[in-house]
Amino acid sequence: MARKAKVGPHRKRGRPFNPAARRHSTTRAGRRGDVDLGSPRLRARKLALTLRDDTEMSGPGILFGHQLLDRYQYDTLGYVTLLLRRIARSFGRDASPSGVWAAIVAAASRTPPGAPVIIGDYGARDTLARICRRLDGSRDLVLELAAEGPMPPICVRAVEHRLTPRDLVQLELLRKGLDGISSPRG
Repeated sequence: MARKAKVGPHRKRGRPFNPAARRHSTTRAGRRGDVDLGSPRLRARKLALTLRDDTEMSGPGILFGHQLLDRYQYDTLGYVTLLLRRIARSFGRDASPSGVWAAIVAAASRTPPGAPVIIGDYGARDTLARICRRLDGSRDLVLELAAEGPMPPICVRAVEHRLTPRDLVQLELLRKGLDGISSPRG
């Protein structure tokens, strides 16, 4: 006797479920069968670079860990970085924090009528435009710290304890600029 084909929501689709499949193991060690040593090594590397457990392993985290920035300056730099990244996401995939900054500075000046408009979060753009005026002397350093690329050279020299007099001047300008920014509300 011929079997009637199932139709509708009760029909089976795709591969049959395999409870022993490798995709059901969530850790690297579960898939390969050996011990995962990544976490202790990562914690040791983070502690060696930042000298602290409570900071992220990034440029600002390294400067904060080596006591070149205080807690308020570190938090303010994180807030500025968050604004830059939020606006960069609203621009699209090809935007970088430095491109966002250049677009905001260009929008503050007189632009020709054919120039593309700035899209994105208006509140973040307005706040960032005010911050741009405060951080004018240390703009390049802020952009290097906000970029999601290689580690800025000033952070590498801070880890190696080889800061140059020019680095110290840049850090002083950064500290003064970050001290002048009011903390975010809420």
